[in-house]
Amino acid sequence: MIRTFTLRGWAALVLAAFAPPLTPVLAGAMPTLALVNETSSLPRGLYLRRFGADIRRDATAAAAQPKAARAYLESLGASADLLLLKRVAAVGGDQVCAKAGRVVTPAGEAVVLAQDRRGAVLKAWTDCRRLEAGEVFLLGDSAESFDSRYFGPVDRSEIRGVFTAVGTW
Repeated sequence: MIRTFTLRGWAALVLAAFAPPLTPVLAGAMPTLALVNETSSLPRGLYLRRFGADIRRDATAAAAQPKAARAYLESLGASADLLLLKRVAAVGGDQVCAKAGRVVTPAGEAVVLAQDRRGAVLKAWTDCRRLEAGEVFLLGDSAESFDSRYFGPVDRSEIRGVFTAVGTW
C-alpha cells in the first residue's frame, strides 16, 4: 500500500528525523522558565522566571554554581548544571563583612556554620569589603543554606534569571 503524506505528515516526518540531534542544541539555547526548589535555602515550591526583572537586593535569583562551590556540591551528589536559587543580599557598591562566624550585609546578619548537617566541615568566606559593580552576594533564608557565606560573592554574569515563587509547600 502506498501512503501519501499531507504537509502535516511531512512536517512530522522531518521533525522526527531531526529533533533528536537538535534537542541538546535547543535545550542549551532556551532560558530556564521555571524551577522547583526542594532545598531549605528558600521556601520549597515552584518558581517562575521574571523576564526583564532587575538583579537587585532582595530579588530571588538562580545562579550557576561558582567554582568555589562545585567540590562541596559534588560531594552532595549535585550535578554540575544544578542552579542555586538564593536571595540577593547585596549588590555592587554594598558593604559585606564576614568574620567571627557571622556575615553582615545590607539585608541583615547571618550566622556562618562550621559544619553542615552531615558533619562535613564548611570553609567560610572571610572578607570585609565593598562589592564590585559586577558582583552580588547570595544568601538563603535558612541557616543551613549553602550560599555566599561559603563561596563568596558571585559574578552577575553567573545569574541565570530572577524568579518569583508561584506555589510553595
